[in-house]
Amino acid sequence: MKRHIFLLLLLISLVLSACNSEKENVTTNLTAKEAVEKQEKQDSVLEELEKINLEVSEEELGNIPPGKLMDDFSYEEDVVEIGNTIPQLDHDLENQLPAQLELLINETDDLDTIKKGLVAMLASPHYKEIIQNSNAYQPQFEEPYLPDPTRSEGGKEITAANKAIILLDASSSMLLQADGKLKMDIAKDAVKSFAQTIGQSNEVSLVVYGHKGSESDKDKFESCSAIEEIYPMGNYSKQNFHAAVDSFESKGWTPLAGAIQKAADMSSSYLEGTTIYIVSDGAETCDGDPIQASKDLVAKNSNNTVNIIGFDVDGKTENQLKAVAEAGNGEYFKADSSEELKNTIQYEWLPSTLDLAWAFTMAPDAWEMLDEYKIGEHYPKQLWTIGRRESHRLRDAITIMGEKNLITDDQQSELRDWAMERSEAMREVYTAMAKKNREKAEAKSKEIRQRVDEWVEKMKALKQERGDIW
Repeated sequence: MKRHIFLLLLLISLVLSACNSEKENVTTNLTAKEAVEKQEKQDSVLEELEKINLEVSEEELGNIPPGKLMDDFSYEEDVVEIGNTIPQLDHDLENQLPAQLELLINETDDLDTIKKGLVAMLASPHYKEIIQNSNAYQPQFEEPYLPDPTRSEGGKEITAANKAIILLDASSSMLLQADGKLKMDIAKDAVKSFAQTIGQSNEVSLVVYGHKGSESDKDKFESCSAIEEIYPMGNYSKQNFHAAVDSFESKGWTPLAGAIQKAADMSSSYLEGTTIYIVSDGAETCDGDPIQASKDLVAKNSNNTVNIIGFDVDGKTENQLKAVAEAGNGEYFKADSSEELKNTIQYEWLPSTLDLAWAFTMAPDAWEMLDEYKIGEHYPKQLWTIGRRESHRLRDAITIMGEKNLITDDQQSELRDWAMERSEAMREVYTAMAKKNREKAEAKSKEIRQRVDEWVEKMKALKQERGDIW
């Protein structure tokens, strides 16, 4: 009996031993597999970090992937100037950083790789957008109108009175496109340049019509009543005139007769004659009689005239606009494109070419250059701002690693120096980008100046040819 019990115990012991051995083998195999997976993951992370270039240049900044902890950082937050203040870490970011920094240090103790890891976590997500915007900058100087002094159409010359009223159609049809651009935008640009030229020797007013309500029947009364002098008759001011032109959009119906009546009421108190300039792409739609309104305007003062440019109009509209100009002792011109609109204003509406040597917009002056420099510096300055923010984030992260003893004091000192150097390199990139845009502005100004000088020389030669005194 004892022998049987002994054999049974021996058998149980052998079975348990075999089970334990098998379990140890499984555990060993799992541990080895986990180690391999861990190593592969670490190698993958390090391989990704190796792709990051720590060089600070316009090209490399544009290629840096957004920091993986910066997904929720908006453009608006990033570009707010910080002045001399030290931006505080976002609360969520501050909570995430310690664990992420510990993972980084567990993967590597190489300082260059740590730097790349910090950039991979904390780089601004907006470098590429800002650099692209900066590189797209083009100076926006107003183009001078320099009509060919030898051009002659054989028609009667339009001589401006001392006062000029510009009537600008802002009906819904001006929302259509011509040459890939809104007709309203094209007309606004043309009127701005025309006013700057004619405003040198005339008082100017701008009246807009059809700019309220909509083209629907329910808004007809409101829209047809929308006739407004948005730039009061007076001396020309570029800043104020441009602000007036930019203050409205195309909306509704076309009260052409009402606009002419408005001009007639305004000019009734003027002793001298008034020249009315109308830019329109449509006929009367508010049940008025623009031909009679034009006749009435001239009846009040025989020196009044009505000149019209029909912009991209159909035959029926053109016939009405021609009749309106004829009734107003003026001229009608047709423009089917943005270029024709510009040329018509240049060649047909401006006063005598030979008397306009100093009335045209010349090359940009010092104040205009300063304004353009500021525009060109806008995006480069934003890059410098987000670079400074990033530098502060890097230094905060380095401080956290030091406080948690993840790095030595020497490593912390070296990393902080690197963060400062990176910030200074950002400043150099900002300076180079701003300089590039400044040179664009200067080149454009020089090109405009050259065209103006060539035009003046042509004017001088023509005057000498005709025996005029320059």
